[in-house]
Formats: sequence, structure tokens, C-alpha cells
Amino acid sequence: MGRVETDGGFWLVLGLMVLLFPLRFLAGVILAAAVHEAGHLLAIRCTGSRVLRLELHGGGARIVTDPMEPGREILCALAGPAAGALTMLAWGCFPELALAGLGQTVFNLLPVYPLDGGRVMRNIC
Repeated sequence: MGRVETDGGFWLVLGLMVLLFPLRFLAGVILAAAVHEAGHLLAIRCTGSRVLRLELHGGGARIVTDPMEPGREILCALAGPAAGALTMLAWGCFPELALAGLGQTVFNLLPVYPLDGGRVMRNIC
């Protein structure tokens, strides 16, 4: 994988979350985001594409890859929400993770670019 880059907005949002939210909730949100991004990264690797860098911003994450054909990009875009949906399996023992995963999955499937749903729509239309 390429390098990981952060900006000031990422650290500001993370700091505010540490101050405002209970640790268990914050851990669920961070773990759900990590599972989501791991889903993308696994799909990118399985399709033979290359990750150039992972950018962490105040508004989320962005994985920069080599250009992909539409079918591969759709698969890779949907892999993050699919992985996030799997966090629902943790409902019984870690409901904060399950709830955060559900929220991130639904939000990321909105058909608005650059969200995952918007990337799918862009490649379909």
C-alpha cells in the first residue's frame, strides 16, 4: 500500500470526538471506519489494482488508486459498505460498533459523489 496522509481537519475532528463522546462509542466509530476502509482495500487488492495513498480528512477517508475500469471501481466502491454491514454481527457484544457500522454503511451508499453510492452511480451512468 502507498502512504497514509492526514490533514489538520482530521486531527481536529478526532480531538473533538475524544472530548465529546464516550470512549466505547468513539471506539465503535473508529473500528467501523477501519472495517469499512479495509473492505475497500481488500477489494482493490483482489482486483489487482494498486493503492497510491490513503488520505484521512476531517470529513472521512479517501483511497487514491490507479485508474480502474467501471466494473472494478463499482466492486471496490461497494466493498466498503459491505464490510461495514458485517459489523451488524457484533450487535450482541458491541452494539456501538454495530450501530456505527450501520450508520456509515447507509450514509456511504447515498448516491452523492464522492461517497461510495455516488461512485457507483457515476460508473453506471
